[in-house]
Amino acid sequence: MLARTLALVKQFVDERNTPGAVMLVGYRGKMYGPYPVGSTSFFPEADPVAEDTLYDLASLTKVVATTTAALLLLEGGNLSLDNTVGSFLKQAPSDKREITLQQLMTHTAGIPQTEFYRELASPDDVIDHILHTELAFAPGTQVLYSCLNYILLGKILEKCASETLDVFVTRHVFEPLGMYDTCFNPPERLHGRIAYTEWCPIEKTFIRGRVHDENSRFLGGVSGNAGLFSTAGDLGIFATLLLQQGVYEKRHILHPRTVRLLNTNYTPELNESRSIGWMMKGTGFCSGGNLISNRAFGHTGFTGTSLWIDPELRAFFILLTNRVHPTRGNDAIIRFRPRFHNAAIAELTRV
Repeated sequence: MLARTLALVKQFVDERNTPGAVMLVGYRGKMYGPYPVGSTSFFPEADPVAEDTLYDLASLTKVVATTTAALLLLEGGNLSLDNTVGSFLKQAPSDKREITLQQLMTHTAGIPQTEFYRELASPDDVIDHILHTELAFAPGTQVLYSCLNYILLGKILEKCASETLDVFVTRHVFEPLGMYDTCFNPPERLHGRIAYTEWCPIEKTFIRGRVHDENSRFLGGVSGNAGLFSTAGDLGIFATLLLQQGVYEKRHILHPRTVRLLNTNYTPELNESRSIGWMMKGTGFCSGGNLISNRAFGHTGFTGTSLWIDPELRAFFILLTNRVHPTRGNDAIIRFRPRFHNAAIAELTRV
């Protein structure tokens, strides 16, 4: 049961770095977990975390929902990674017109992060805001992680699909895979199973069941960068799909060649290692730890979530926390993630 790794997660919770956590590890077809630890909040009457507790995935939305949607549309002939922003959005100014979808997905577009929810009056103004945000550098010359890349990408995908992002991925990915607890804007009936996130000083309440990311909330909770909620079990299905080259229980969701894009380094000469949508190990700090293979790909979420997939080990690693409860001041999760992955990988070789 990966007892030592689970003990490490329990210690992290006991030290009050997060109210609770769920851990799930898959290795060569065998599942270890989901193992729930702690509570859904720090409130005295808080419910204990369960195997099927839902967490706000934050930026895991970028890879589980938006990247997957882009790849499905690529396979359907609706787009190519070489297509430019200008080919979809005729109003794009000259400095944004030639940015490619690949550059958006590898965070090499040069578009910096902005908190447009503070500035804009209507979600209808977001595309224009992004298109007129001054570039931090020439596209393709650096990696700069920015949610605006994926918000813009999400809007482009919706134009290609002729439906909203949430409807598209639910119909083509989540429902076919049986990921019934994975959704944007969870219905009220699920709120009792959702871990709390942060205190909202504007609304004077703790957020539960609504997206934590303010830009995504401004957009109504459905956005290319954030807004997805899920459970460890559902993410285990998704990770298994990618480990099995796009097939899960005889359901063919993605072509094997498409899946290989996810662990191909598209930024080998730049300051970070990025595949299509996902992080790769690289030579610097890696949330996946020191022992994960160079073929591994993963992502993290600001709320305290992470997912790493290692085709060489034939393993995946899921850790869901709500470390932003009650506030975002605790950054211990950044230091903990590599320790978690190192411990799990070392223990897997002994089971």
